Amino acid sequence: MDMRIRLLADIDGSLPPGIWVDRLDAFISALDAIDADTPLAYCEQAWDIWEGAVFSDPLPESHPAMLIVLGVRQALASVMASTYRGSAEDKSRVTLATVHSSLSEELSGVRAECERWQHEGLPTAAEVRARSAVAMTGLHNVKRRSA
Repeated sequence: MDMRIRLLADIDGSLPPGIWVDRLDAFISALDAIDADTPLAYCEQAWDIWEGAVFSDPLPESHPAMLIVLGVRQALASVMASTYRGSAEDKSRVTLATVHSSLSEELSGVRAECERWQHEGLPTAAEVRARSAVAMTGLHNVKRRSA
């Protein structure tokens, strides 16, 4: 086994939450580099970047970093839904700058939760499962509202 991977992995083989906080920070930084022509294209590219990170290292559903994964998905889905609705109503109202700003604001909430963990400790597996269920319901509601 590669020693580097063993040193970074938890006992169950998953990466510690700190690695996912770093991935969140890298994702937030990458948002500035997205080259999109439309607000919806920007959202889609941002979604693809995050999903690439998630699918490269799947997490157990009770791992604390799952809250980061779902929090980012929820932020992306929320901004995508409002962008889609805004574009349908008035294309000139929704700009790349407003979409970037909205997504950055939503992601700052996810980042704030990560900082809270440093002071209060990680959530338990049961808390993660319960909050994941709430997040999945929220994602479902966002998808339904934008349809």
